[in-house]
Amino acid sequence: MKDKILFWIDGSLYNFFLSKYIHENHDCEIYGIFDVTSKPKKFFETQTLTNFSKIWFFHDHIKKSVVEHDIQYLKNFETKYNINLNLETINERSFNKFNKFYRFTKNEILSILEQECKLFESVLDQVDPKFLVMHLPFFSTTIYSINYVNPEELNAYFFGLQELVR
Repeated sequence: MKDKILFWIDGSLYNFFLSKYIHENHDCEIYGIFDVTSKPKKFFETQTLTNFSKIWFFHDHIKKSVVEHDIQYLKNFETKYNINLNLETINERSFNKFNKFYRFTKNEILSILEQECKLFESVLDQVDPKFLVMHLPFFSTTIYSINYVNPEELNAYFFGLQELVR
């Protein structure tokens, strides 16, 4: 059975080219979550440099309008993955007092958080990756939390530029 490798790919392109290299040198299926703006998205939708089994565009799954949140889903997510979403949200720079451009309401934050959790949970359920390749994240709230999930629970390895956890 081929290894399934999930890549978090952002505008730096480091992990995109790493996915190409690994795919060319290892018999595996590769998947990607792309955290990019609309211009690079057009490139990734049509690129033929590497053959992803499936890709997701992070921003396509986060609605701009406030979606009614399900607090019970978020509590269950915290329990299932042993994550303190409140702590992660407090530490997210977009949501805290250091963001001088916009003040998110509690409902907006919970809505965004739930949408992110559902995306990540859906991707992990669909792919069931053996490896997750990512660097330390810059902008996403929940992707921080995924970094702290017990790897044995997901049967995955977590890579950062500075560390490997399993």
